[in-house]
Amino acid sequence: MERVTVDDLVKMGLGAMLVAKEKAESFIDEAMKQGDISKEEGEQFLANIKKQVDEKATEADKSMRKEIHEQLKSLGLATKEDIASLRHEITALKHEIQNLNKQD
Repeated sequence: MERVTVDDLVKMGLGAMLVAKEKAESFIDEAMKQGDISKEEGEQFLANIKKQVDEKATEADKSMRKEIHEQLKSLGLATKEDIASLRHEITALKHEIQNLNKQD
C-alpha cells in the first residue's frame, strides 16, 4: 500500500476545492442562461467563491507548513532557520579567526 503524505492530502483538498469551484461556475452559468440570476449576481457569486477557495488554499498551506515545522522540531531535525543560523555563526567565527590570525 502506498503511503499518503501531508502534501498528498493538501493536493487532494485543493483538487476537491477546484472541482467544487468548477461545479459552482457551471451551476451559475446555467442559472444566468435561464435568467434565474443576473450576470452581475453571477459574477459576484463566482468572485466570492474564488476568494474563498484562495483563502482556504492559503490556510491549508500555512497549516501544512506549521505541522511540518512542528514535526521536524519534535524529531530533532534541523529546519532551514536552524541551518541559516548555524551558517551565520560559522561565518562570524571564521571572521573572528581571520582577525585573530592577522593580529599574530
